[in-house]
Amino acid sequence: MADKPTYIPKIVEEDCEVYCKTCNKTINLTKGDPIPLCCGKPMEIID
Repeated sequence: MADKPTYIPKIVEEDCEVYCKTCNKTINLTKGDPIPLCCGKPMEIID
């Protein structure tokens, strides 16, 4: 049985806000923070 791929988070290059497309949760990140998982998927950066 194959192992699930390990999530390797992207690191944000500047302060930003990310959100979950599934539940609409938002989080403020600072430069150097990893983009977290929410509802099993990586959160999206808000432009």
